[in-house]
Amino acid sequence: MVKLINNIIYRICKNPQRYPGKHMNPNERSNPSVKPLETKSQLLVIYHATFSYIKEQMSNYIGVNIKNFGTFTYEVKQTLPKLGINYKKANTKTFDELLLEKKSLHKLRPCFIVDPKIASILTRFNNKEELTKPASQSSIYQKGFKMTYCNPIPIAAACSVDRGVVEDGLRAIFTAVYDLIAIGQNILLKTGFCNIRFFDRNLKYTFSPEINDMTHDLTRTEKKLIRGTTPLNKIWTTSTLTKWKNSCLSGLLEKPDSSIVKTVDNKSQMLKIMSLDLNSTYSGGFFKPKTRYFKTEY
Repeated sequence: MVKLINNIIYRICKNPQRYPGKHMNPNERSNPSVKPLETKSQLLVIYHATFSYIKEQMSNYIGVNIKNFGTFTYEVKQTLPKLGINYKKANTKTFDELLLEKKSLHKLRPCFIVDPKIASILTRFNNKEELTKPASQSSIYQKGFKMTYCNPIPIAAACSVDRGVVEDGLRAIFTAVYDLIAIGQNILLKTGFCNIRFFDRNLKYTFSPEINDMTHDLTRTEKKLIRGTTPLNKIWTTSTLTKWKNSCLSGLLEKPDSSIVKTVDNKSQMLKIMSLDLNSTYSGGFFKPKTRYFKTEY
């Protein structure tokens, strides 16, 4: 039986002692207009927001490392410069295209590097080197291309939860993945841009056509390989709020209008107070039953 993310989260919810953390309880949302989620829904939202964040980074040619799981990055291969010109194609191409063909180009290949902790229990996995780097560069942040870590802060902002909830939730999910592989279970993780299969203690992955087609555009990749091309005045004038609005995480979850939610809550409170007033009026006010007086004779 193949285990999907729903099965992994179900295992986490059934074993709170094995996977403790803030994610095991419904937490107050950072946005007051958004209601708390149950444990399963909370973990699902964190999972989808995490891989939406990684997909956006991969689209910007940035590698991301997830602790205790693996790294999504690019392998860079450099081609040799071409000598001479093919005159049959020279008439159909522009001068810039011909010049680009003669240059030494860089080809990017998307790859997934599994964490050594998980690789140790994948007995049938041929742990070949996805990236060719000197042995002195032992850290994954030195091997990968434009590497960064999986930042929980924008993920927490997208999910409207605390940062600690995201950290505990991701730790629980990937610990459960390790436990299931260790007992011989098959796992299929669909991330939206890459399908990762842990079958029979082996690892296979396939990237989406969107990512593969993006790396085939050599003109676009050559520009992304050059660093420091953004003007300083653009860096200074671009605020963090503007970057957040342009990010895919800002619109990942539809958030209700705070003013409307506040108005509805105020109306509910007013109805509550009105019901209390009517109740007090009925018990001791106008509707108080009349008492009969009996004259006593002596």
